Amino acid sequence: MRKIREKHVNWQIRAFTLVECLLVLTVISFLTLIFSSVLTKTVHLVREELFVLQFENLYKNTQEDAALLSTREDFGVSHSFLTYENHRLKIPDDVIISDFSIQFDEQGENSSLKKIKILLPDEQKIVSYQLEMGSGKFKKTVS
Repeated sequence: MRKIREKHVNWQIRAFTLVECLLVLTVISFLTLIFSSVLTKTVHLVREELFVLQFENLYKNTQEDAALLSTREDFGVSHSFLTYENHRLKIPDDVIISDFSIQFDEQGENSSLKKIKILLPDEQKIVSYQLEMGSGKFKKTVS
């Protein structure tokens, strides 16, 4: 009779640990899903901000190269690629920017008053650049 009770008690303990394991696994899976979605959103936000910083940096570098090398340089966006100094950079899928083209002359100046808008959907903001004619500088506004 004692052996039967021991087997019965052992079986109940195993079943209880199995339920515990399933509960812990469920909680961990749930937390992992929540944190992975937050992490994914954070990665998209960082990717958008990095593109804006990279855009500004490439604009300035292209302008400086035109002035230093005394050559005409093109800077623009077409078909989801940012083109500069005979290079192409893929624009992230999250970022929306309309096609444009700017040409810097031998002094690093442009002859455009274009307004460039970059839409960042994850951050729900628009970054606008108003180009200044001649100087090649721009005025940045974020809304």
